[in-house]
Amino acid sequence: MSDPVREAREELIRVGLLGQLRTGGVPELIMRSWRRSISSSVDSAAVSRRYTDVDSESVLLRAATPVLDRWQHQLTDTGATLFLSDRAGSIVARRASDSSVRQRLDRVYAAEGFDYSEDSIGTNGLGTSMVEKRALFIEGSQHYSDALATLACAAAPVSAPDGTVVGSISIGGPVETANPLMLSLTREIGQQIEERLRAASRPQDLALAMSFLRFTNSKRPTVVMDQESLLANTPGLTYVSVDSHVLLWELLSQHDWSAGDTARMLLSDSGTEVTARRVLDGPRDHFVLHFTPREHTAAPRRAQPAAAGTAPTLVEGPRGSGRATRAREVCAPDRPDEITVVPGTAALWPTVTELLAGGATVLLRRIEDVPDAQAHRLARLLADAKRLPGKLVLTASPQDAAPAVKSVLDDLTPVERIQPLSRTPDRIPGLVSRIFDRLDPGGRHTVSPAALQALVQWSWPGNLTELADTLAKLVRDVDAAVLQREHLPQHLRQAQPRRRLTLLAAAERDAVVKALDTAGGNKSEAAALLGIGRTTLYRRLREFGLDDDESSL
Repeated sequence: MSDPVREAREELIRVGLLGQLRTGGVPELIMRSWRRSISSSVDSAAVSRRYTDVDSESVLLRAATPVLDRWQHQLTDTGATLFLSDRAGSIVARRASDSSVRQRLDRVYAAEGFDYSEDSIGTNGLGTSMVEKRALFIEGSQHYSDALATLACAAAPVSAPDGTVVGSISIGGPVETANPLMLSLTREIGQQIEERLRAASRPQDLALAMSFLRFTNSKRPTVVMDQESLLANTPGLTYVSVDSHVLLWELLSQHDWSAGDTARMLLSDSGTEVTARRVLDGPRDHFVLHFTPREHTAAPRRAQPAAAGTAPTLVEGPRGSGRATRAREVCAPDRPDEITVVPGTAALWPTVTELLAGGATVLLRRIEDVPDAQAHRLARLLADAKRLPGKLVLTASPQDAAPAVKSVLDDLTPVERIQPLSRTPDRIPGLVSRIFDRLDPGGRHTVSPAALQALVQWSWPGNLTELADTLAKLVRDVDAAVLQREHLPQHLRQAQPRRRLTLLAAAERDAVVKALDTAGGNKSEAAALLGIGRTTLYRRLREFGLDDDESSL
């Protein structure tokens, strides 16, 4: 007996995606799925054996297991089997009470760990319902794989509270016992799993999810975030990372929102414009960000370094701010290691003149240490540098120099002024990466988001030198691959957030820090010393950025 559905599928395979085809009563949904299966080069005559280990501790499986156990009992003796897949299409749970049914399913690899995504096995309930984002019923030859032609299944996608599809649920069985009512039952099971996912979510996570559903669309890069978590649509993924999450939070926390709940900001490193909205719904404030790339905005022009034989180049900045590193990058970006570094000591200046005469690039450091009595010799060296073929680069902090030396430096136009880290926290993630490249070339260590956030919040009175020394000690003393906030020195773990605090809030924060110190970090004892409950203390710790819990970061 002919099968018109199978014949339609075989004709589509024969004529290809661009060929003309009479559908022969095949539902449009099935036809779309067949076309996707062909474009993914799925073999209709074979069953994929792609396999991955099942994560038994996944949020989806933990939420679904009680629901599956309950429904397995109710479906006993029906011949039906329950399947749960993750978002990638891998089966993570199967409930079949009949051993003969399990053996039959094993023959088509419909078991835990095997891939039933549409890309892998073609049209099927688990995979196709996620692609179509709707509940559906597929029976017999509507499946793309010949091996599934004797089965029927009802399936529905399972969504997280933010609307993201995280998996699918399916009831399957022999095609001769199939019943369209299976579809209603599958929807009910999926809704019960989604309800457990919502119940397992924190109130703040639900608030983020609601804002994400409210403000996002498929085309505009959108991110919804708080200090611990963020949600992004596909266009918004380009703009977020661990580093950018930390920096955006600091930027938003420092902003004065008294003028309104919406602000426009420009990310200086990329020229991207951000429209930020503060949302007050939920246990804590959070933010909705829309990104607009400013591709045609010309970048600010930076002063160019002096050419050989012209005026020396000056890089200004406080001691330890990274001015020498920046001087190398400015004057020899392709060969920074070829620069000869000389301390700003007058006794060595004849050597500097010889090097310049030979065409070398020389970095003369810490000119603020030159005594007043040697200012005339410094002026003569700078005059000589103008006529010699080499290049002279200086680093200095003019405000810390002796008056006569400062007068000499005033004749130079600095190519760049380096600000202290306390005023440029956005530099810290990049500096951390570069320092780790030097200290840990094997890449044994990384920094957790919470630890990076603590580094950004610290004022770094010792500037880059203090940062480098801190990271060197961590690399030396900590064996863990991921450096957590708990590994940082205590003054960094308790660094005050850069956002503005009222006098009362600042005093309250200081009291919390003192109580924690007195209690040796024991939060119950600290709460008792403060005369507040533990729940209130935990809330204060989050508000003041003192929470060491990294589980959600």
